[in-house]
Amino acid sequence: MRFGLALILAVALAVPGATAFAPATAHAQGNDNNYTPLNSRIRRDRPFPTEPRSLFAPRQLSEAGRQRSRVMSDVFARCLWERSNEKGRDFLARSDMGMTAYEQMGIPGDRIAELYPIETCLSRVAGMNNTSVRLQFSADAMRRWYLQAAYLDTYPDGPAWMAPGNTVATRVLPLSAGNVPVVAALEFGDCLVAVDPHASDYLFRKAAGSAEEDAAIQQVIPVMSECLPEGQTLDISASQVRMWIGEALWHAANYSVPPTANEPEPAQPVQGNS
Repeated sequence: MRFGLALILAVALAVPGATAFAPATAHAQGNDNNYTPLNSRIRRDRPFPTEPRSLFAPRQLSEAGRQRSRVMSDVFARCLWERSNEKGRDFLARSDMGMTAYEQMGIPGDRIAELYPIETCLSRVAGMNNTSVRLQFSADAMRRWYLQAAYLDTYPDGPAWMAPGNTVATRVLPLSAGNVPVVAALEFGDCLVAVDPHASDYLFRKAAGSAEEDAAIQQVIPVMSECLPEGQTLDISASQVRMWIGEALWHAANYSVPPTANEPEPAQPVQGNS
C-alpha cells in the first residue's frame, strides 16, 4: 500500500500540475487513432529505440531468475508451462487480459483441473516447500501464470526479440475488444515497452512484491510520464504495472514488425517448442 502511494506521488512529480485518475476512468479520455494511449503524444507506430535507454548486465538478469525460482507462485507457473507448452500457447491465444471466466473461452469452470495440470503442479510446489499449498486458479490468474512462464522461458536472457526500428503490430483482443478500460491499460503498457523495452523486461523479471521490484519500477517511472497525457497522473499499483508490462512484452515479442508491415496480428502467435 505504501508503495502504491509512493508511485502515485512519483508520477505526479514527473508531470507537474497533474490530477489523478483511476484506470477504470480511462475511457473518459478521447483517443485519436494515430496516437496512444489516452491522447499521449507517443504515436502508435513509434519504433523501438535504436539506442537502448537502459541496459542490464547478464548477472543482473540471472540474479532476477534465481530470486523468482524460490517464489511458490512462480514455481507453479513454470510447472504449468513445462507440462505442456502447447496448452499454454493455446490458452494465451484464446484469452486476453480482460477475461473474467473460463466460460468466455468455452471451457466449463469445473473442468479446469481436468484439462490443465493444476493438481500435479500444486503437488510439486507442496513437495518442494514441504508444506500444503492453496491457490485460487481464477481465469485471469491462469493467464498471468501462463504468460509469465512463457515469456521468461522463451526469453531467459532479456528481450532478445527486440529489433531496433521495429514497431508493434495492431493488437487483436479475442474477448475484450470493446472493453475500453482494458484497451487503455494495454495501450499504456505497450507504450512503456516501446519507450524502454529493456527496463520493462527487467521489471517483469523481478519477484512480485520484492524490494528489487520496487527499485525496478522506479526506473520505469520516467517512462510513465512520457506515456500519459500532459497534466495527468495514473493511480496504479505495482501489480498493475507488472501485469500491463507483462502483456505488452508478450505481445511485442510475438508481433513486432517492420514499420511498413504494421497489420493486425494473425489468429495464432508465433509457435515455440512444445
